Parts: sequence; structure tokens; C-alpha cells
Amino acid sequence: MRKNNKLIMIAHNNELQLIVYGRKEPDGRVIGTIPIQEEYSQDELSGNIPEEAKKIKNPLLVMPDYVVGIETYPFATGKKSIASAFIRRKLSESFPSVSEITDFYSYTYSKNDQQAGSIYAFCLQDPLFFNLYNHLKDADMRPDYITTPAFIWQHKLGKLVDDSSAENFCLIHVLPDESYLYFFANGNFIFSRSIMLPGSGETGSGKLDVLAFEISQSLRLFSQKAKSEVNKFFFVSSTQIKETELSDRLGKDIVRIEIDSKEGLEAKKEDFMPAPLSAFSLSDIDHKMVPTISHRLVVMEKAWHSVTRAGIITGALLVFLLGFESFYLNFLSGSYSKSQMAALSNSMMTNRQVIEKHNETIDLITNEMQRPDPASILGGIALSLPGSVAMEELTFNLESPFQAIISGRVKTNNPGGIKPDLSAMVEGLTRNLKLSKPAVIGDIGFDMEQGGGDLGSAGYKFHIQLDLK
Repeated sequence: MRKNNKLIMIAHNNELQLIVYGRKEPDGRVIGTIPIQEEYSQDELSGNIPEEAKKIKNPLLVMPDYVVGIETYPFATGKKSIASAFIRRKLSESFPSVSEITDFYSYTYSKNDQQAGSIYAFCLQDPLFFNLYNHLKDADMRPDYITTPAFIWQHKLGKLVDDSSAENFCLIHVLPDESYLYFFANGNFIFSRSIMLPGSGETGSGKLDVLAFEISQSLRLFSQKAKSEVNKFFFVSSTQIKETELSDRLGKDIVRIEIDSKEGLEAKKEDFMPAPLSAFSLSDIDHKMVPTISHRLVVMEKAWHSVTRAGIITGALLVFLLGFESFYLNFLSGSYSKSQMAALSNSMMTNRQVIEKHNETIDLITNEMQRPDPASILGGIALSLPGSVAMEELTFNLESPFQAIISGRVKTNNPGGIKPDLSAMVEGLTRNLKLSKPAVIGDIGFDMEQGGGDLGSAGYKFHIQLDLK
């Protein structure tokens, strides 16, 4: 198996197509097609996956556009730790029925200078995706990166069209039997539509009428979502339909985009790309600048991989320096006088001290990186508290073992309402914080004093100690 091979998995029409792609195979090679089912019998999915695919790490999964949710939120700061907690809370509010959504999201800051302080979040929100992801993970084929045709177009148009990031535009991709519409606001994908065109018996005029009608309907939807209008139209087609004919139907200026000849749209026997991806080469799909979504645990793994690699390189360098020092001393020891040897020894001692200081610095940096982030903890706690539970005091212990102590009050005059509220709180803390053990209601201590007539202070005081990873 070639080490530089990559695996691209494409979900289309209830099938998962597995394609091997690499420097030695730039045109790609289909190594398997697996039906997508809600459930598989034991080892059924794993048995259908070719052994060649199982040897390739970090596969890319391409899903249909409709599995993606798009949200834009006002946001004033650029701090990543605060942004992450903020987005998780907002996504939970926007998609309350999809609990897994806070594990699959990515974001970027708005490209519109007129709306400074906004954040563009894109996430995976369809049960079809979560079900497929879990099955692939159980089969040891976890996709580390997930994208869609719209995100691939977003990157490709950025290369083909000048200053596309500052525009609201629509891309019309016409194929013989269907058409795809992609809408972008300030260069960011908003939504897409697929349109089935009349059969081959219909005239080109009939197909144009259907296409023009559907585009007009979609423009109204865009206006509702983006609160602005489309100001540019781009056209890619593998049919006899011309952009000038569609422009006359819509009364809009439409610009044809010429893609690379290597990626031509003419159907060939060896083509295996599904219709939404027919305008792309495998290098387009696999390009590192294409927007993708990863599970948050995968994001953390990738971030720590760089730190671990730096530590290994540093350790190897220190071993080399110490080995060279030993060799140098042994080789030259016979030709130095005692005074010269003493001077050399002092020099080597100084070098050792410098290395020790470097090691101490590296240890200090490593320890600091392992400390929990107070902003993330605070965001996770805020996300976990029900409306009837108020936090009054939060104490951090950022020395190992890492701990957080929450003191608060359950705002209720009914003792029977305490347990449901605190149960919801500990479930939220377990879900939203990285704990060394799950929080349970038995961890909560009470100060059984009830407030007086002031409703703002009425309720029951409690405290809970959380052990953080």
C-alpha cells in the first residue's frame, strides 16, 4: 500500500463510494461501493470495506449539502476559547433536538466589513450523517474530515472569480438531467438546491422554463435568509443550454465560468464522480483549503499532534547534542592539559545548564498547555445551568489535580423541584465539561437554608466539586 495514498468517501443516492487517490494515482480508483443503511448486522459494514481502504488513515467524507446547517451570530471578540463555547451554546439553542450538533461544527469570522463582529458557523445537523458516522467509526473507518459539494465550490470559485468573497452570488451548475443551484452571501455558502429537469423528450426551451422558474423562487428564499439580494450569477454547464438564453429568461447578467480542460464536464466511460461533483477533479475535493468539519475530539487530536511532534524533535536534538558532547570529550581528552580540560569541562557544564533551563522551559510550557482553560470551563458551566439554578460563586484550582467548585442556589420554594433541576445540571456538566469522572447528583452538598420573603433570594443553597481533566 503506497504511503501517500488518500481515501475519499462519497455519499450519494444511498451508496458510499470509496476512492483511492494519490500522487501515483492522480485519476483515482474506485475500490468499493457500499450501500448506506440505517442499521448493519454485526461486522456487516466492516466486512464490506476493502482491506486496502482500512490501511489509509484520515479519510475524507463528502456528504450532500442538505446535512449542513448554517448560522450567523453577532460576536464581538476573536478569542477562540470563548468563540467555541459561544457557538456550542448558540447551536444548542438553534437546534435543540440535535444533541450531537455541538460535536460537529466549524466557523469563520464574517467577511462583510459592514457587519463587523459577526461569526459564520457551519455544522452537521442531519440524522443521516450521525448514523453513518457512528457506523464508520465502529468499523474503524472514522472520517476525520467532512465536506460537501457547496464547500468545494466555495473554494474553487475563490480561485476562478476575482474578489468573490465580497459578493452575494449564485452558481448555476447545469447537467443533462438535473441542475444544482448554490447561493453564497459575502463569499460564504448559505444554501443549495437540486432541480430535476424534464426528460430528453422535452425541448431546450422547456428545460430553460423550469430552470428559470426555480431560480426565481430560490432568489426569494435567499432574500429572506441573507437579508440582501444576489448581485452576481455564474454558470457552469455540460449541456446545449447557453447562459445567454437563461439570462434573457431571468433578466439577469449571467457569466459563464470556464473550468480547467483536465476537469471537463463531458461524460466519459471512466468517469465515476456523482453528478454534484462532476465538475471537480479529485484534487479539488481533497484540497487542504476546502472548508471542512471535524469532530471536536479530532480537532483536539490534530492540535496536540503538533505539540507532541515538537517535543519529539526537541528530545532527539538534545540526545544528539549530549552524544556529540560525549564523543568530543573522549576524542580530545588525550591532547588537552589539565587546565585546558578544566576549561572545557566548565564550558560543557555551562552547556548542560543551558540545556537544563531549556528543558525546564519546555516542561513549564507543557504544564501550562495542560491546564484547563477557565474561559472554556465558564462557558461549559453557563451552558449546563437550567434557568432555575443560579451560580453564586465559582472557585478554580488550576494546579493538579484540576478542580472547579460551584456554589449556587436552586430558585424554588418547592423542595420537590430541587432534584429535577439539579439532575439536569449534573447531566449538562458531564456533557459540556471535560471531567475525570461523570458528575452525579450525589456529589452535591446542600446548605439547607431557605430564603425569606424576597423572591430573589428564595431557594436552596448547594455546592458541587468537579474534578477536571
